[in-house]
Amino acid sequence: MKIDHKAFETLLKAKGISKKAFSAYSSIPYYTVAGWKKSGEVPNYAMILLRNMPTSKAYVTAGELIEAGLPKAILWNNDPDKKVPVDIFIVATLQRAYNDFAVQKLAEFFGWERILAALLKHKERVSDKLIESVTAYLQDHQSAA
Repeated sequence: MKIDHKAFETLLKAKGISKKAFSAYSSIPYYTVAGWKKSGEVPNYAMILLRNMPTSKAYVTAGELIEAGLPKAILWNNDPDKKVPVDIFIVATLQRAYNDFAVQKLAEFFGWERILAALLKHKERVSDKLIESVTAYLQDHQSAA
């Protein structure tokens, strides 16, 4: 199954990842990644790899997460253009609407390590139950992958 190249480009931009960085992460030759623009299609496996590639952004906007598939209703910050530190965004969103879908989408965008680091960084503001629930979910889904 092939995916429209524009969806790939949108997700690259939202995650702040260059084609060169994606190429290095995925071990797909750069000329192949760059060639997808000309063909207009991206293989399904490349989108899966990109979704699982953690972002290294320091700040994020609600708009970027909405584009990545998180519903606006669960985001604590509904201003699509306001830049917020990633760790604050993760913690506040999970406090507002913890569920498996939210954790999955946040993990796809930021990577599971970044989610755990944010929770531990702000552990004085987060319940032990939330940390345990998120950790259990991530462990279950990491071992299943």
